[in-house]
Amino acid sequence: MPTPDVPTSAEADAPTAASAGSAARDTGATATPESNATGHVHWLSWARIVAILAVVTVHVCAHLTLEWGTVGAKLWHFGNLAESAARFAVPLFVMVSGATLLPPRPGERLRDFYRRRAARIAVPLVAWTVCYLVLDAWLHGRAITSYTFVQGFAWGRPYYHLYFLYVVAGLYLVTPFLRAFVATADRRLLVAGTAVCLGLATADKAQHLLMGGGGFNAFSYFVPFLGYYLLGYVVATARPGRPRRTVLAWSAGAYVAAVLVTALVTWWLFGLVGPQDGRPLYDYYAPTVLVASVAMAYGLRAVFGDRAPNPGRARLVRRLADLTFGVFLLHPIPLELLVRRRRPAFASDYADMAFHVGVVLALVVGCGLVTLVLRRVPVVRRLL
Repeated sequence: MPTPDVPTSAEADAPTAASAGSAARDTGATATPESNATGHVHWLSWARIVAILAVVTVHVCAHLTLEWGTVGAKLWHFGNLAESAARFAVPLFVMVSGATLLPPRPGERLRDFYRRRAARIAVPLVAWTVCYLVLDAWLHGRAITSYTFVQGFAWGRPYYHLYFLYVVAGLYLVTPFLRAFVATADRRLLVAGTAVCLGLATADKAQHLLMGGGGFNAFSYFVPFLGYYLLGYVVATARPGRPRRTVLAWSAGAYVAAVLVTALVTWWLFGLVGPQDGRPLYDYYAPTVLVASVAMAYGLRAVFGDRAPNPGRARLVRRLADLTFGVFLLHPIPLELLVRRRRPAFASDYADMAFHVGVVLALVVGCGLVTLVLRRVPVVRRLL
């Protein structure tokens, strides 16, 4: 969302042959020779495309669940199911970043790593934070003062989606140290460390839910995502122990089960405590979202593999994946100005459902095309 580094160029971050081979030796996993030769891991590009579709779906449909009791039952269940099915979006983006950035690169100096990452994230973070702080103040009729910007940068959430840039910035800062960990840890220790990070994040969210308090800012947003970051590396370097069809079947079953449990329990909770307190299973660290995210990652790897079937298709998918950062950054603007302020009324819930699906597709395609055009402008391309 984006993600974050997600949204930045994944193929540029993809493991080289040397780093992938090193990762395989250190973890006991095997990287496919084909993916090493090209420096591109095919399923990771598809993961970015799927994740941005899910991000936009969440943002387009979220209001339906909050309109509990005011929209038709069918429309509410549609929104609930869409939300439940798409909550893997941000975890998957973080996993893609971990899969592309964590493979050790012995020849890369710490200074060079930070210089590259600063150039990639600093300009978009500053520029889009300012842009969305101004937009938010204008939309809500608030005065724009110096404190607007101080607070926006310090809290790290200038708009509902931009916190992810701060997540990415924090993950960049700790990546060299995590690389040292994955380079020396055996597979068992790596999986255990990932499980501990995910468990602590889940426990932290549960404590906030049950007892209140908590909250994150620009300096700490990344911390709960460390588990997903490591998990991306774990999935990408996993040794294929089962046929891809078997992995896909298990992944699909786990994903569907997790989505159904999320949707059904959320329905029950909304009826019990209302829309404000009935959304805990939408959280990125809810057990069902964790299962859905892991299942989606393994399922995508099983479907698309580490190597594209032909170079032409690989280039096309990589180019489409490269547009996801721009789609992530841009889509709230037309969503707010052109859709939410001018949402039409429909005679049936089914027509309203079709409208929401159309909005998702229109935002992804439209913002993708705008990104494609803007990236041809020398100065502007640094923002996307």
